[in-house]
Amino acid sequence: MQRLCMLSIVLSVLLLPPSAFSQSFTDKAKKDSAVDMSDEDPAMQKAMERARVGLDDFLRKAGSPPPDTDQYSVKVRVSEGHSHEYLWVSNLKVQGDLWSGRIDNLPMIRSVKKGQSYSFAKTEIVDWTYIDKSKKKVVGNFTTCALLTKEPPGVAESIQKQYGLECDR
Repeated sequence: MQRLCMLSIVLSVLLLPPSAFSQSFTDKAKKDSAVDMSDEDPAMQKAMERARVGLDDFLRKAGSPPPDTDQYSVKVRVSEGHSHEYLWVSNLKVQGDLWSGRIDNLPMIRSVKKGQSYSFAKTEIVDWTYIDKSKKKVVGNFTTCALLTKEPPGVAESIQKQYGLECDR
């Protein structure tokens, strides 16, 4: 089974301290830690589909950002042997059929590093996001919305409000 996180399920059991299992999404996000959720989870499947539907429009905007927008990033699947992670990549550039950018997460797999340039195909993009400063909201970031379905409703609503994230719950 594939995981939408920085760890495979085996690594999360072996490497995280017992206290990590009680950490909230917010706690893990602040530490740039993995949040474990199967990419086969229905909420995650819905999130990835929403991202696919809007991907071409997002890529056009990323290529020529409208005023008052910033921080264009995509989430891509990175593989190392049988391990998979989904990492955010920013500073996007198109090079023929490939895209490239800078890895923004602290990966658990060893073949890539935070800050490293990384090339990928459009088909590897599972999510996208940018900031609309004029509306003070996050656009896209559907996989985070899926992860928030595992949080208590009050916590999820608080995070959505704090970051201007619009999720269908």
